[in-house]
Amino acid sequence: MSEQFQGRSSHGQLERKFEPAIENPKPTQQTRNINVTGVNRDSKTIHYPKQPKIQIIKVPQRCGSNQTVCSVQGFSTLTYDDIRPKEKEESVINKIMRLFTREVDPCKCLPYQNNTCIKAKEWLGNYDTEKLKSKYSNLLESKCEPKIIKQINLDVERTHPLKNYPQKLSDLQQVLIAYSKYNKIVGYMQGMNFVAAGLIYHSDNYVAFELLRKLIDQLQMNDLYSPMSPGLSKHIQLIDYLILTKMPDLYQHFCINGVKVDMFCASWLFSLFGMMIPIQKQVKLFDCIFRYGWTYIYQLIIGFLLYHQEILMSEDMTGIICILSQQNYRIDDNELEVDWDELLDASLNVKISKTFIQEMHMRFDTKIQTFKI
Repeated sequence: MSEQFQGRSSHGQLERKFEPAIENPKPTQQTRNINVTGVNRDSKTIHYPKQPKIQIIKVPQRCGSNQTVCSVQGFSTLTYDDIRPKEKEESVINKIMRLFTREVDPCKCLPYQNNTCIKAKEWLGNYDTEKLKSKYSNLLESKCEPKIIKQINLDVERTHPLKNYPQKLSDLQQVLIAYSKYNKIVGYMQGMNFVAAGLIYHSDNYVAFELLRKLIDQLQMNDLYSPMSPGLSKHIQLIDYLILTKMPDLYQHFCINGVKVDMFCASWLFSLFGMMIPIQKQVKLFDCIFRYGWTYIYQLIIGFLLYHQEILMSEDMTGIICILSQQNYRIDDNELEVDWDELLDASLNVKISKTFIQEMHMRFDTKIQTFKI
């Protein structure tokens, strides 16, 4: 007779069906092959592409009764040391050359400067300055809905990376208003202000607007920023699966403590980590996003969880959410220090297939909120 285990997922229930294994299990534990399916809010089912094994273990509770929990097997478990960039031994010649040369940072941007740095020009590619300026000016002169302007004004004041630079906040307001006029389907969505803030830090207003437009188009974020965010479930389900396959122990810990991915991950997606990464550190972030797209964002999420895996495994639901909350990483109140330079580089070593991500995105149906496989 088949056994069944119900575990919470960020997009509903994870229904796990177990079939008896061929090999005889040990008396104290049972080994089963597992078919993992995720059921979303509309009771539609998706089938994850790789099937792990699961181990059923009896864990005594404080009250004295036994609780059945799962231990996912069949996936290799990553640690942060597995992805941490390896230090290369510097040759004597390089050490001598470094003494007589000065390393040139391609980006020396400061929040009070009003120019476009070399990195922003690289992200934008070939462009006609006069056409971009004319397009941006025409958008600013057109009308905008008062309720959108009101929401933008509220969120601009909450954009903490630029809070000490009034001129940049004013520029941010103008760029967001211009984009809301350009993309009338989306208008404006909270989180967009943090993405635009990171771009404004490196460029003039008209260039920041064009970069924001390019980024949203390239990442196909209309379904994420549209009302009701129909595309959010697509990313949440994929991240849930990636945590399962890359960090099965942490995934099990999340299930036991009732932690769902959308409890901590939604704000990361809406802001593209702009709420957490100091604005001075976002050059590498935008470099990788413009080059690798959503694949790198997923890599960064897994890398970030690996970075904190040890402490997360020792916390309950409240502690986990507190650690992963963006409030802990605010520039002016950084309770948990993160080496963002190292983490942004290390995340590139998380193995996630770009082809797999692109294929899964194409198979997602926003109407039924599931993947067609």
